[in-house]
Amino acid sequence: MEKGEGWKQFVGKETPSTVELNDLFFSNVPVGSKIVDFGCAWGRIGFELQKLGYNVFGFDINENSIEYAKENAIKTNAKYAEKLDFRIADALNLPYKANIFDACIMQAFLTTIISPEARTKIIEEASRVLVPGGILYLADFGQNWKNPLYKERYLRDYSSTGEKGTFFVTEDGEESGKELFLVHHYTLKELKQLIKGSFNLETSKKTTFKTFHGNSTLGYILLAKKI
Repeated sequence: MEKGEGWKQFVGKETPSTVELNDLFFSNVPVGSKIVDFGCAWGRIGFELQKLGYNVFGFDINENSIEYAKENAIKTNAKYAEKLDFRIADALNLPYKANIFDACIMQAFLTTIISPEARTKIIEEASRVLVPGGILYLADFGQNWKNPLYKERYLRDYSSTGEKGTFFVTEDGEESGKELFLVHHYTLKELKQLIKGSFNLETSKKTTFKTFHGNSTLGYILLAKKI
């Protein structure tokens, strides 16, 4: 499956967006802050944050989702003082200047990045666009080897993906279902190592997240500051 193609198949609000912001975000990122939302999909998080008093710049590779977000932002930008900006962009090469955002959100975003090299580049881009001391809020799915379903998927797809924790999500959640997209589940060590060098980790938290198929599974939240 070519880069990004699995995510471009979704239209508007069909794009998966299930993980909610944790209080760690709100207790560390003041109202009025300028936020960049990585892989914003149809803008769910952006619209929520705008109502609370944040300025949000969201981007995604899915043209249909961004079109939907832009159309709805016309209405909300006329209603609220804080503004939303949505655009089509690739996290590997962001269309933003350096040192302009107070915080960046990666909310179940890195799970979609299958290449380890791309993950490193994305973290570097996040650091580039953040102000000195800017906040990285990273929330993503953890490897859950205690869950028989995930253990089976990890082992089954390892031979084709070449990385433990990377597997295909299917349309109906069954092994015989249509393959929709690849995802990667992380160990906490992986996430900590990924941000090391660009960010100082402030805190990490183990939690549960809702999946594409409505299941609850292990998740991690990291809050870090740009070095």
